[in-house]
Amino acid sequence: MLLRSCGGEEEEKEIINVDGKDYELLEQKTDTIYVEKEVKVTKYVPKYITKEVIKEVEIPVDVDSLAIIKDYFSKVTVKDTLNLTYDFPDVVTDSLGNKPNGDLGFGILTDVISQNSIESREIDWFFKIPTVYNTTIVKELPKNEFYWGLNGGFNKEDIISNVGAGLILKNKKNNLFQLGLGIQNNSNTSQLAPFITGGMYWKIGKK
Repeated sequence: MLLRSCGGEEEEKEIINVDGKDYELLEQKTDTIYVEKEVKVTKYVPKYITKEVIKEVEIPVDVDSLAIIKDYFSKVTVKDTLNLTYDFPDVVTDSLGNKPNGDLGFGILTDVISQNSIESREIDWFFKIPTVYNTTIVKELPKNEFYWGLNGGFNKEDIISNVGAGLILKNKKNNLFQLGLGIQNNSNTSQLAPFITGGMYWKIGKK
């Protein structure tokens, strides 16, 4: 949409619709904020698949059977870190044109192993959730506005010289047009005379 300014030059303005109403777009930006959130999976039950593998192993003569049995029934805790990353497309940028950080957090995996199997598993997730904020700054489009009111004039001789009512139109270019009706009081003739007034006003400066 092209709107003509007071100087006669054409200025291109982008118009957007918000909730069914048109506005002039002043600024639009997108920012990404990361919110850290901890999620703990307290219980994990692994699904076991039975698979029999037979392998002959030669046992030394001086083997410590008691130590082997003790090690077999012991519980070993193993921890590992799982990193969460995502490669955002090049079209996804913030208001400064920067690509969002692909680090989405990490998880700490804790396994308890006994008898050659996973006895229990816990995962603590520490997410960095990207929240995208789209900020749009708009301005209402110029519109015609009407005003009405009363007016009066006073002087020393007549006290109340005139009274009347008027209507003012403010157009989309901030120009004012006035139309008024009233009664003039003349103490010399002791008569009331009706009158009609009109006027045009232009805005001075930008403020």
